[in-house]
Amino acid sequence: MPARRSPLLALALSALVPGLGQLYNKEAGKGLVIIGSCLGLGLLIYWQSGLNRITFALALLLVWISAIAEAYKSAQASGQPPDFYYRKAYVVSLLLLIGPFALPLLWQSPHFSRTARWTWTAIVSGAALLFILTPQLTSWALRQLSPE
Repeated sequence: MPARRSPLLALALSALVPGLGQLYNKEAGKGLVIIGSCLGLGLLIYWQSGLNRITFALALLLVWISAIAEAYKSAQASGQPPDFYYRKAYVVSLLLLIGPFALPLLWQSPHFSRTARWTWTAIVSGAALLFILTPQLTSWALRQLSPE
């Protein structure tokens, strides 16, 4: 049985740096995914402007708050991963909110079949690609429509 971890210390560490509470709980993979997701969202906030910046800031806040709650609950369960973390509703919510950053969680969840994992990966990757290419496609379409 793993050594008992302090839930309040895990909460405080995760509040300080998202993912640090998971590292304290000896859940390195989960902690590194959270840290990477937050760094990625932070970079997107820096590079974007207007409504996109607000959207990414809200996604970062959601991931951070989820990481704090998860670190606390995981420490209470003596380092065992809680059930809610891999449930379909939680995984799908994160896929819809933070897109490709939630794919590792999808592939670790025992509640999805191989077909469902590949389907969700294709949908999320396609949506992210469309999101990235929309400005270029719009610019190209406007150039095609404008008279020369």
